[in-house]
Amino acid sequence: MPDVVDAPRDAPRERFPTAAQALGLVLAYFAVQTLVRTAVSGSADLDESEQLVLTQKLAWGYGSQPPLYTWLQCLAFGIFGVSIFALALLKNILLSGTYVFTYLNARIITGRHAAGLAAAAALLFIPQIAWESQRDLTHSVLASTCAGASLFCFLKLRERRSLARYLLFGLCGGLGLLSKYNYALLLAGLLIAALTIAELRPIVLDRRALLALVAIVLLVLPNALWILEHRDLAFQAAGKFHIEPSRGWLSSVGAGFGSVLKSTATFLGPLTLIFAILFRKRTAAAPAKSEYVQLLTRMLLVVYVALLFAVLVVGVSDIRERWLQPMLVCAPVLAVTLVRERLNASRLKIVLALAAVVMIGVIAAVPGRILLAERLQRTEPLNRPYPTLARQLRTRLGSAPLVVADTRLLAGNLRLNLPGWHIFVTPDLAALLADPRQPCVVVWDAMPRKAIVGPATDFVPAGPPEPLREFARQRGVENPDPSRMEFISATFQYHRQRQMWVGVLELP
Repeated sequence: MPDVVDAPRDAPRERFPTAAQALGLVLAYFAVQTLVRTAVSGSADLDESEQLVLTQKLAWGYGSQPPLYTWLQCLAFGIFGVSIFALALLKNILLSGTYVFTYLNARIITGRHAAGLAAAAALLFIPQIAWESQRDLTHSVLASTCAGASLFCFLKLRERRSLARYLLFGLCGGLGLLSKYNYALLLAGLLIAALTIAELRPIVLDRRALLALVAIVLLVLPNALWILEHRDLAFQAAGKFHIEPSRGWLSSVGAGFGSVLKSTATFLGPLTLIFAILFRKRTAAAPAKSEYVQLLTRMLLVVYVALLFAVLVVGVSDIRERWLQPMLVCAPVLAVTLVRERLNASRLKIVLALAAVVMIGVIAAVPGRILLAERLQRTEPLNRPYPTLARQLRTRLGSAPLVVADTRLLAGNLRLNLPGWHIFVTPDLAALLADPRQPCVVVWDAMPRKAIVGPATDFVPAGPPEPLREFARQRGVENPDPSRMEFISATFQYHRQRQMWVGVLELP
């Protein structure tokens, strides 16, 4: 049975919000976020644009990220149409799932509804989850939900081991690996940590655990085979790890350690600070021991050992917050478990009040960064006037079935705003999503790569970037004729003067 610590005398009873009311509040919050995102802009952000491009075809793989999110987005598009609403709805459903599983996991471990509420609310003290996941993330959001679900299934196995529960754990493990590959660190950490704890070791050593492993392998195998056949696509983003042998080992290790420390501090800093102030010790009594505290701390220890191996041996020198998200999303559960003996009604009210402030702030900031972009002297992808540009491009694309853009941001937004029979790709995805030999038009962001100096009349649109020129050379067009290039422009959304230019060229 779960390790349940007796609640303190002033522990809050299950009044407002009850479990049902808390669920309603979570769903209402993410419903508002969905509606706000749908209303604020008709353009798609970076990760949203990628999904708009990839969902044009069902495949076992699409590149350096696993395919599960894209499959789910295909389903959402099939039900609600290709739209901003379908993009926002899927993401917010997954985010709500992360909060629900965080509540359930904390409640199972502590046996207290209040602890579940505090853990779920504490997710809002993590900027990577409260803000970045809302702003523009996809695979990390799904992996976080799968991480919470996997921990939940493992905790249920602690209560009672059954074949169905092992298969469910295997299902979560397989889906987690298909959501983001670094989820493997969390799964390995969970199992290795459990093996080191006498109370939890039988869960892993049970013969039925082999069935969970078989389920994981069967789910992941098609994607693994796809990777073997498409190594160029699967490893095209390897450069983001900044593995540079010429840099020198000491320099690389120093950068890697610094990156791990910085990303961890950025991810957990606000949560740690709030809990340290709110739950500071007033007595010398040691917290009650729990196999679950050991499980979560050792799981994180295994994760960080793996990260240090990547830095010291592999040479990875850049670890970003979003890569840590599936592993550290359990941090609120651990934090609440550590302070559960000091969680009383007054402290819970403070946690919920702070969480409410963050909720209101995020709801205001999501449209604010777009509506006030000009006043803030910055632009976001959602300020780009893709709907207006798409209307101008409609007649210029002609009968060519293939449209090749220089970036996924442009390709995705054109697909969003030009529904029909065109296929929108980038040069690296042309062979995967379409027949690159068919008639095509290339389009590109024609803004100059350097800032414009002088009056607007001096502006000269830029020609096709090198990836599009290479694509043209592969089709026998060595030097595209500048006289055949067309340029269109439109004013940025919520700006008065700033223009965006797009170039268009039909390849013979």
